[in-house]
Amino acid sequence: MQDRTRAPDLDQLSIDTIRTLAMDAVEHAKSGHPGTPMALAPLIYTLWRQFLRFDPDDPLWPNRDRFVLSNGHASMLLYAALFLAGVKQVNEEGRAIGAAVTLEEIKRFRQLGSRCPGHPEYGHTSGVEVTTGPLGQGCGNSVGMAMAARFLANRFNRPEFSLFDYNIYVFSSDGDMMEGVASEAASIAGHLELSNLLWIYDNNEVTIEGRTELAFSEDVATRFRGYGWTVEHIGDANDCERIAQAIDKFRKEKRGPTLIVLDSHIGYGAPHKQDTAAAHGEPLGEDEVRLAKRRYGWPEDAKFLVPDGVPEHFRDAIIARNRKAHDDWQALFAAYRKKYPDLGEELTRMFTGQLPRHWDADLPSFAPDQKGVASREASGKVLNAIATNYPWLIGGAGDLAPST
Repeated sequence: MQDRTRAPDLDQLSIDTIRTLAMDAVEHAKSGHPGTPMALAPLIYTLWRQFLRFDPDDPLWPNRDRFVLSNGHASMLLYAALFLAGVKQVNEEGRAIGAAVTLEEIKRFRQLGSRCPGHPEYGHTSGVEVTTGPLGQGCGNSVGMAMAARFLANRFNRPEFSLFDYNIYVFSSDGDMMEGVASEAASIAGHLELSNLLWIYDNNEVTIEGRTELAFSEDVATRFRGYGWTVEHIGDANDCERIAQAIDKFRKEKRGPTLIVLDSHIGYGAPHKQDTAAAHGEPLGEDEVRLAKRRYGWPEDAKFLVPDGVPEHFRDAIIARNRKAHDDWQALFAAYRKKYPDLGEELTRMFTGQLPRHWDADLPSFAPDQKGVASREASGKVLNAIATNYPWLIGGAGDLAPST
């Protein structure tokens, strides 16, 4: 039990606020996954507060780091971070229209129309970079994001204008590691040496049906070393200092992507459900919630409690680290547009979702004949014609270069 007569430890208070908001939201909704947010609260706190390049007032800043919650069932982990950071909701015109996630929205977790649906949904809640639900999907998307970042840097950066140098951070689970799409994406990420990509694997050894070993027994670390990834291991998900050291090491790594294997306790602090499948995909129950809060030194009957100073402690650190960087980037981009107007226009069109002018000017046509043209051959010719006028078009296929 914490001694409440002493000055509060705002770091620990913030971590436990994320945990208890997740427990309370799931309990209130009578549905959801409380265990992983309870386990990974120290991880998301450390990443967002100390490292993530992100401006809560402009969640679409082009040179922001991307955060992907591939284990999307742990969505309350992200919603709590968005709430504490005070991330703004951005409308279709790109204007801020208030907070993306409020405490009231958290109370409406998993309810129809809430900004806090059961799994994060891109475009619905600002700060959500990709929709994640099907396991492996976020991992796959993150590799595409890392490739896009590499492309942007290679095409647009100039010696005096480093416009793009952001990283992609991914939380992943046993379920992600079991999916073929994650394995295939990891393989190409290693091949391309995408050093801007970090996956953190939540190795909690529990699935929704029981112990992970029922269906999964491979050595994940060895597999990723075979892909060409740098692999780190952290034995305690509550060790914020060790987590920070590993993230800092990733930021200096230039040889390829990094995987951190993080040992955690699902349902951390719940005396009867920690390290069990019962903490995975269902509410803990009111009695167990009270006992877990007692373990944290938290008021047992308080619901959706956000202690004084916690949001400011979380948000202010993010703002202090990133606001000047954001302002400097805006000034840099303005100077870039003057010196490189054509490239600047390309970027502006990309940022606003516009196609390049005359992108379809040279589309080929195919006269009918008895034999016809194979669809993949026609597709390749059309793509190449578009690519001439659409320089940021990127594609690929199982049939490799001849078809794309």
